[in-house]
Amino acid sequence: MEKYPHRQLASRLSYFVVFCNGTKRQTLEMKEELKNFLKQLGLALSEEKTKGTHITEGFNFLGYKVIQGVSAHGKTVRKVQVPEKAIKRFQHRIREMFAPSTHHESMNAKILAANRLIQGWCEYYRCTNSPNAVCSKFRPEVYWGMAHWLGRKYQLNMPAVMQRYGKGDTFQTKMRTLKMPSEYKPKRFVARTWHNPYTEPDAVQSERDRIKRESLFSYNQVWGGNEDRSGGMDRREELLLLKGPTCAECGKTFHPSELQMDHIIVRARFKDPKKADRLENQQLLCTNCHRAKTKLDWKVLSRMR
Repeated sequence: MEKYPHRQLASRLSYFVVFCNGTKRQTLEMKEELKNFLKQLGLALSEEKTKGTHITEGFNFLGYKVIQGVSAHGKTVRKVQVPEKAIKRFQHRIREMFAPSTHHESMNAKILAANRLIQGWCEYYRCTNSPNAVCSKFRPEVYWGMAHWLGRKYQLNMPAVMQRYGKGDTFQTKMRTLKMPSEYKPKRFVARTWHNPYTEPDAVQSERDRIKRESLFSYNQVWGGNEDRSGGMDRREELLLLKGPTCAECGKTFHPSELQMDHIIVRARFKDPKKADRLENQQLLCTNCHRAKTKLDWKVLSRMR
């Protein structure tokens, strides 16, 4: 690493595309030239991953498929499409999220997790050619996946599920609504002038923060709606609807996101944790009151021991 400081940037320089408006022979010559250039930087070009392909065959890059085709008017155009592999991966994630083994999770948590996955995927591919056609394929997958998940969770048949939780062409609780892929309309990509952050000292830290945030998200570790304590988000919704967004200790009103669930009687004092999680033993506290009560609860428990 010390001998080749440029290797610290290897993860950011791993994937790139070189276009050549020439013959196959010229393409191979460019590849050798590029290989020698990278060698001077202490980097190596992967022969296994470096491929030469004609634009009419297309290639995948950063989750997109770039290919040259013919438009409806008979003109030659470059198209950016959604790869078949990405479509199958998304379908797998949806089926995994609504798997029968997950019916013990909260409906609110499941909707929140599904919305995150759907929004992230659809926003990423909104600028491709004809994204509506792709997103429309997913609507039955999402809709019926949620419907059958609700049927298993609450032991209901389909008409009962539609009547109780259906809302138009989707499902909802009193606080959350399941988003459908068809809600995301095509978006035209607008090219903007790009400034290299490494030539602007004030922007270096901002760029590092962005990279750090992106590295925290892994498509292979999508949150599926599972909770540390099953049913927690549904109980939270019931408390908010029953008592409103008010702190049970200081009596002040807050935004729902600023309130935290708290056990009136400490959970550790129950032999059966399920009894401790009952709605009658739950309350909503603001951050300051929750911190003070938790501190007091720990003091009481330490004395008991």
